[in-house]
Formats: sequence, structure tokens, C-alpha cells
Amino acid sequence: RDVLGSRGLGDVYKRQSLLSVSGTTASCESKASGLPSVTKIVVVQTLEKHWAFGLFFGVDGASWTKTVNSNSATAINKKYNLGSGTYRLKTEFTLYSGTQSETITAYSPEKTIS
Repeated sequence: RDVLGSRGLGDVYKRQSLLSVSGTTASCESKASGLPSVTKIVVVQTLEKHWAFGLFFGVDGASWTKTVNSNSATAINKKYNLGSGTYRLKTEFTLYSGTQSETITAYSPEKTIS
């Protein structure tokens, strides 16, 4: 049985990549849960800024990794003193179950700092 379950993402796996902005501060929150057989989740958060032609690039000093030995994980981080522009949070969740692993990427809705 795969890490996410034969029923697909639906009821057995949930993921969230959330970005909120207050002034020039970005609050990044990522949540994931897997099947009971999942023993570890690695969460990699990257705050990205839109530059041109629909391209986003990581913001310096705005990448965080958290490892949780459980079937659910939450990561919360902040980035201060951001410049104007449009931002999003990219989160990569890697779930481990026995010898299997699976990585899922989630993006937050975009937020703009003026």
C-alpha cells in the first residue's frame, strides 16, 4: 500500500500551504497529515517572490525545514522586512512509511505587499 493510500489524497491525506501578510511581515504555515502508517514527515517551506513572466524565485533567508516523527506535522515561520511585490509559499511534504516515501508540493494563494 502506498503512503497516501489506495483511495488517493481525499480522506487519507491532507495538506495546506498558507501565507498571510501583515505590513512587510509574511507568516508561513504548512500542515500535513497522512495515514496511520506514516512515521515521519519532512516539511520544507520556501517563500517565493514573483519576478517576471510568471516566474517565482525563493527569497533569501526564507527557507525552512522541519522533521516530525509522526503522521501529522505543522510548520510555522515568519519572514520580516519584505519588499513590495507578490509572494507565495511553496511547501514540499515528504511522507515516510516503512521503505516507501512520497513527496507532494503545495502552493499558497499569492499575497501582495504594496
